[in-house]
Amino acid sequence: MALKPITASTYFPIKLTPDKFPVWRRQVESTLIGLELDAFIVGDQKPPKSFLDDKKQNPEFFSWYRLNQLINSAIHGSCSDPIQPLISSATTSRDAWERLNFSFASGSWSRIISLKSKLIKNPKGSRSISEYLQDMRSIADELTHS
Repeated sequence: MALKPITASTYFPIKLTPDKFPVWRRQVESTLIGLELDAFIVGDQKPPKSFLDDKKQNPEFFSWYRLNQLINSAIHGSCSDPIQPLISSATTSRDAWERLNFSFASGSWSRIISLKSKLIKNPKGSRSISEYLQDMRSIADELTHS
């Protein structure tokens, strides 16, 4: 398993904040799918045995471990300062991913109601049609991912 350089600034430029979770999650998922590394956060990439039958260290385990840590580091680096403590003790990229999803993906009922209300009561005002539609689309996307 060859190591691929993965950094937050290169691959995950959107900083995770509580109000940007759907956009951030899509960015990370798309990037890891493109790099064929999504199995690390989905949980399909299980670690190989750390030792071989003859008690020698398994080089495949260390390759897996290093790549997992690179992904974990990129996820940490893409989180804003207030969010980093949520995943500071995550030892794998899957663990960090699950903690963030648990914390932000479920979307509270009150947030969903608030977004629906915002969608219904979103007057165009002096904005251009393009700006208005972009705002409406953003609200709809947040509702879809809540």
